[in-house]
Amino acid sequence: MTANKVTTPEEAVAGIPDGAVLALGGVHSHNSPMALVNALIRRGVRDLELIPTPSAGAPVDMLIAAGCVRRLHVSYVGLEFLGLAPNYRRAAENQTIEIVEGDEAYIVYGFRAGASRLPFLPLPPLYEGTDLPKVNPDIRTVTDPYTGRTVTTVPALRADYGLFHAQVTDRKGNAQIFGQRRFEDVMAKACDHVIISSDEILDEYAPAPDPRLVSIPGAIVDQVAHAPFGAYPLSSPGHYGYDRDRLVEYRDLAAQDRTKEYLETYVHSVADHQEFLEKVGVRRLLALRQTFR
Repeated sequence: MTANKVTTPEEAVAGIPDGAVLALGGVHSHNSPMALVNALIRRGVRDLELIPTPSAGAPVDMLIAAGCVRRLHVSYVGLEFLGLAPNYRRAAENQTIEIVEGDEAYIVYGFRAGASRLPFLPLPPLYEGTDLPKVNPDIRTVTDPYTGRTVTTVPALRADYGLFHAQVTDRKGNAQIFGQRRFEDVMAKACDHVIISSDEILDEYAPAPDPRLVSIPGAIVDQVAHAPFGAYPLSSPGHYGYDRDRLVEYRDLAAQDRTKEYLETYVHSVADHQEFLEKVGVRRLLALRQTFR
């Protein structure tokens, strides 16, 4: 019998050390593992190397503001309808973190190579008309042994830990991700350890998830953090929408370089995810669920 993998967000990230390479799921304002990110910030983890999805958002900006990030593989970091990410921009301009310039193809194909245990992947002719290879020395050319043509390649991307958010997961770790899915399954296969935060955990006697709806299979999942509203203040499609007012509050403070005030209020002032939900308040949370009815 497979062991029960369910735990808390705090326990799930307790083993992530300083200097770890971290893959981070979520796209724009949706499906980000915020409960796990908050727990990491509370722990004070340092020198992380982040490889988020090509459409990274508030979690990356928060981790930078909290001083957790040393190196970032980046295609885009923004707050979607609220503009670009202020802390990321400041860190890039002031060179307080190392930036690995990439684009969507660099990250997607890099993770595909990592998931397949390949050293690199060749690409179609994408970069010949761009300056990206000039700022990213890892984008290199090789000679195609079959045709003799020059082919551009990207290196494999792998992570020590992958953090993802799902709507429903069973106790074995079979995770169902709804809404805007990117390629979490590929990212997860490129990680040595996979941690899922999940809004709901199926009862042990409930029918097993339909394999056709499983986004990340339990066979590669190490831990499942039971985290109702685990993506808040971002959205968890099919379960609750994003909290626009809270995101505007974050953007305004971040733009003024006052993100520490936000972190103190919503991250450091609570001991765990349960206290965080109590601080947000049941009325506010339930109102977000009503947007999906």
